[in-house]
Amino acid sequence: MPEFIQDNLGFIVLGGFLILTIFMIVILRYNLYMSKFFSNKKFRINSAYNLEPTEDKRSFALTIFNNNVNDTRVIAFGFIYKNHSLNYHKAYLKENKLNENYKVVIQSRDCLEIAIDATELKILISDINRGSRRVGSLKAYVADSSGLTIKSKAKAVKKQLKQLFKFEYLADKEKKAEIRAQIKEELKAKKDKRKFEKRQKRQESLEKFKLKLKSIFTFKRRKKAK
Repeated sequence: MPEFIQDNLGFIVLGGFLILTIFMIVILRYNLYMSKFFSNKKFRINSAYNLEPTEDKRSFALTIFNNNVNDTRVIAFGFIYKNHSLNYHKAYLKENKLNENYKVVIQSRDCLEIAIDATELKILISDINRGSRRVGSLKAYVADSSGLTIKSKAKAVKKQLKQLFKFEYLADKEKKAEIRAQIKEELKAKKDKRKFEKRQKRQESLEKFKLKLKSIFTFKRRKKAK
């Protein structure tokens, strides 16, 4: 063994170990990427909140990505809330002017997107809640023609729904306060009117009494004068 190698054997072994470790990490990362690329987990679902300031229009965007190498037909997608399926498949067909028998297919590495009116979804959630403003577990979902259903937590949508219900609560609270203030003002006006009417009656009664006294004294003076 050459003297150089013998003197630096420890460094050479350590360097070789580091190079082998880096090589293994690269291989593992590449395998992970390829496994995701050819993954059997067909779908990835994103849900987000959109606001159009110029039109004050609020909506939720539901985006479904097809991660599979094959094209996939989807038969249902939307949200699941308290065991209720809010399916927007027909709404998607209507929005894109497609007939009811049209087969919705997401091509490989492509996506499908639909905009959902925020107020309409809030009303549906409120109906399921039977009027309660508390938002429970909400998930986005997609089902394909083979029966596979993928679910994903719709955190952004749930968060904004909570805000919408909060705004509704504050608006109702303000409206009720205005109604109470109006009723209070009307009651005060009626009370003031009654006070005024009573005061007027007392004034009229006093005037009548004064006139009666005046007529009596006038009659007595006339009688004495005779």
